Amino acid sequence: MDKIKQSELAGSFYTANPQKLQNQIADYLQNAKLEKSYQHPLGIISPHAGYPYSGKCAAHGFQAAMNKNKKTVVIVAASHQYNHFEYSVGDYDYYQTPLGKAKINTEIVQKLLDFPHFEFEENAFYNENSLEIQIPFIQHLNPDAEIVPILIGRQNNENSSNLAKKLFELFQDKLAETLFVASSDLSHYHNAELASKMDSQLAELVKNKDTDEIERQIFTHQIEACGFGPILFLLHLAKLTGYNQVDNLCYYHSGDISYDNSQVVGYLSSIIYR
Repeated sequence: MDKIKQSELAGSFYTANPQKLQNQIADYLQNAKLEKSYQHPLGIISPHAGYPYSGKCAAHGFQAAMNKNKKTVVIVAASHQYNHFEYSVGDYDYYQTPLGKAKINTEIVQKLLDFPHFEFEENAFYNENSLEIQIPFIQHLNPDAEIVPILIGRQNNENSSNLAKKLFELFQDKLAETLFVASSDLSHYHNAELASKMDSQLAELVKNKDTDEIERQIFTHQIEACGFGPILFLLHLAKLTGYNQVDNLCYYHSGDISYDNSQVVGYLSSIIYR
């Protein structure tokens, strides 16, 4: 009997109506204007708030990087609820959304679970928007793509680097057909001016792939990103693979949507490519 991870977010973070969801994502993608095309994408940084807030931003990354050649999408997200593990891998057969069942690459999942410090902490997947919010975009653009859901518990440079090495080991011969999604929002609940300053600082460090400085400024509270572990992972993977180009595709904050600039959340979409 198939083990299916049911959605807890449909109807809150995004609509539960399949046709409305398809139309909404299609509209976001159509309005995501890119300055150039990307023939060899490795991965994207993608926000994970409710679609009315971050959907337009997330669309830029998926529009730039997701294509029919991408047979597997590895989603690396941070656990908002638990940090007592290093990595929790989604040991399911399918991930259910209103767009249907996204097939999980169980072969890769089982290989990861054989590594030290990789486990299946099932509770961490319940109500975890950082991971689920990415899946409908993948289903819309390539319904046949398989996913690999990974949550980082303890976020730091060492764990992100270790994850990059393990995934490089598994995917180094399949990079052209794999997309890596690092799920993260940026600063939280500052006024718009301060948020924009902090977020532009982080975006510049991402562009420079400066993993040590990102970690240092996160821990000294100069910048913020709830998924800084996934961001660091993707930048470490870029160094291992030689995909050494980074473009920041879209940035705005929640005040640009709600018109409340007193306490905003920042959203960034970036692409790593060669």
